[in-house]
Amino acid sequence: GSSSRARGDKPDALAALQAANEELRAKLTDIQIELQQEKSKVSKLEREKNQEVKQIKEHEQHKSTVVVTELKVKLHEDKMKELQAVREALLRQHEAELLRVIKIKDNEIQRLQTLLNAVRDGGPDKVKTVLLSEAKEEAKRGFEVEKIKMQQEISELKGAKKQVEEALTMVIQADKIKAAEIRSVYHLHQEEITRIKRECEREIRRL
Repeated sequence: GSSSRARGDKPDALAALQAANEELRAKLTDIQIELQQEKSKVSKLEREKNQEVKQIKEHEQHKSTVVVTELKVKLHEDKMKELQAVREALLRQHEAELLRVIKIKDNEIQRLQTLLNAVRDGGPDKVKTVLLSEAKEEAKRGFEVEKIKMQQEISELKGAKKQVEEALTMVIQADKIKAAEIRSVYHLHQEEITRIKRECEREIRRL
């Protein structure tokens, strides 16, 4: 009876084992499916991440390009402004020099015109008067230049004289101090000599 009961239990155990095996296979299949789904999700997230990183890089590169372009434009504008300022300064300088030359030429033309009119109107005496007047004017301008030069030289000589006087005053003061020291030493020596003489006289009288 027990052997027939054991034979009856064996198919049940085998059936239970097969059922458990099927259940494990089903669970394994579910796990594999779930794993594949997770892998798909991870792949999708990686693709999205890579796409986002790519977009960020492209955006930053675009921003950088825009900034560089703006800097180039600003640098070009600053350079053009600087060139314009230099051009205007040179133009003003050229105009000032041109006006100076024109003024000199106008004065020369006026002088020659005056001389020509004198020759036409009056003869040698009037020409002589005009030339003499021009010579006086030229001499006056030369005198003014020499006067300014002499004033500068006088000012420099006064400065040098003042320095010499200050140095001389310092030397005189130093000599006075030295003379006072010599007199003081002389008096001390005289007093010492007088003292030694008195001591010698006392010693002589004692002897």
